[in-house]
This record gives sequence, C-alpha cells and structure tokens, in this order.
Amino acid sequence: MDRLSYSVVDVFSSVPYKGNPLAVVDNTTDSLTKTQMQLIARQFNLSETTFICPPTKPASTYRLRSFLPNGEEVFGAGHNSLGAWWYIANSGRVSLNGTGSAVYHQELGDAVLPVEVTKSAQGELLITMGQGTPQLLGRHPDKSVLSEALGISASDIGFEDDGKSLSEPQVVTTSPARHLLVPVRDRETLSRIDFTNADAISRELARTNSHSSGVYVFTRVGNSGGVLKLEARFFSPGMGMEDPATGSAAGPLAVLLCENGIVRCLNEDDGGSVEVEVVQGLKKGRECVMRLQASRGPAMGLLKVQISGTGVLVSEGNLIVPSRDASF
Repeated sequence: MDRLSYSVVDVFSSVPYKGNPLAVVDNTTDSLTKTQMQLIARQFNLSETTFICPPTKPASTYRLRSFLPNGEEVFGAGHNSLGAWWYIANSGRVSLNGTGSAVYHQELGDAVLPVEVTKSAQGELLITMGQGTPQLLGRHPDKSVLSEALGISASDIGFEDDGKSLSEPQVVTTSPARHLLVPVRDRETLSRIDFTNADAISRELARTNSHSSGVYVFTRVGNSGGVLKLEARFFSPGMGMEDPATGSAAGPLAVLLCENGIVRCLNEDDGGSVEVEVVQGLKKGRECVMRLQASRGPAMGLLKVQISGTGVLVSEGNLIVPSRDASF
C-alpha cells in the first residue's frame, strides 16, 4: 500500500497541545486526487487538513490545498496555511541560513500571497503572512434573531472602547471565506455564546450570504503597550466544531476595527502599522495567540493586513493512501 508522511502541528502556540491542531500532509509528488485529500481530511477530523503541493504559478514556492472534515476546500490565509509554512520551514523544505528572515510565496486558490519566515537566535520560527485585499460586505439585518441563534440577547451585541462603539455584526473578508464578525459586550458574554444550534447559525450566515463560512464572535479585553487585545471564538457549521484559532477571520477583524475607528491605521510611509492581538481557543482548553498588523497603502489607500504566529510539532507518521477508486 502507498504511504505518505504527515505531521500534526499546533498552530499559534509554542506549547504542545495548546495551539490549534493542523494535519499537514506531504503531497509534493502531486499524487493525490481531490477525493483522496477529502477522505484524508475526514479521517483526521481536525478543523482543517492542509496538503503541500507543487506550485502551478511561476511566482509561488508551494501550492497549499486545505479541506474541512466535510470535504469543502477552503482558501483563507489562516491557521491552515500558517501552520503548513511553520512545518515547511521547520522540516527544512526551504533554506534559512542562520538567523534572520526570508520571503516566499504561497499559492492559495487563484491568489499568490507573500509569506515571511523569521528565525530567532534561539531557533524559534515566526511566520508572517500577507492576506488578500480587504472587503467590507453586508451587515446582519436582525440582531435579535442572530443573538437568539448564539444563545445571548440582542443587547449583548456590541461594545465600547475609549468612547468609540462597535455595534454592528458585519461580513468582512480578505479571502474567499466570508465570515460574519460579531462584537459582544464583554468576556462573560463571550463565554456564554452557545454554538450548539448549528442549523440556526447556518440560517443567519445565509442571511449575509456567508454560506460555507462561519461566525466570529469577539470582545475587547485590554490594551498593553499600544496593542489592542481581544478575545474571540469561532464556529463554522462546515467544521462541525468550535475552532481554536481562525486566522482567516482574525485578519478581517483588524480591518473592521480600523474602519470603525477602534484603532487608528496609519499610512505605512508615515507611521507604520497598527498592531492588534487576538487570543482564541480558551473555551477549548487552548490558548492561540494571533498577532495582526494593519496599515494603509500610499495616499491612505486600501488597508494591508498581515497575520503572524508560530507553531509546534506534536506528532508525525505515515498514512495509508486511500484508493483512487474510493468515493467521498
């Protein structure tokens, strides 16, 4: 029987069993069909499984393909790709001569996005990924119905920070993923969120044309050294579980904060980027830390978003390749 190597990486943490687990499968021989990838992702049953594939575009270093347990392919630059790049760098699939950083490019669907790999003097790896062009899309039309689907009240939606308010749930995206971002009052409210009514949540996502995406609920928890700190939780009906870390939603969250004046995003030529830190996964017994940087391009143009984090290896081995005749 044919075998392929795999690893499980805990993403957005340097502590084993505290990050968001990601299965990474070496498909650099390009031997797997889409159905085989779907079967392997279903077998792992993690929030996502990523396959490292040879590039199809001249500018890219690797092509990454990521699948949910239900077989849906996703293309966001989140934990699925950041964890794969941590694995790529840690396993020596790209060369890092000593300390410092190097920039590579990942192919995600039709997009080719930059990835910076930085190695510290202690040998620690930090991955920083650029995300796609931000888009602010539709707002949810009915807080009462949405809050009921989440197990809270309409008055729990929204928060204030230094005299500024963020009160409207809205779809924001930097990728094909169209997650609904929902601000809530405080940590206690965030802890009370109930994701068990998947059908109701699916209906509310559909009302904002967020099919096959998820709901990202967040609140402000403090400010330290000029860095706004938030805590978040995420659920996607396609995953069927609460996700411990969701980079494809955290990046758009930085955009939402900038566009609503919660943080001030400077022109990159005048003041660099604003930094935001999001902690996710605490309700799942994990502690995933995502660092976001947002800045505006020339002449205060479109926002540019980057997400940074690390990873740690928790297991590795070989898997039996499903038959090419198998169905999903």
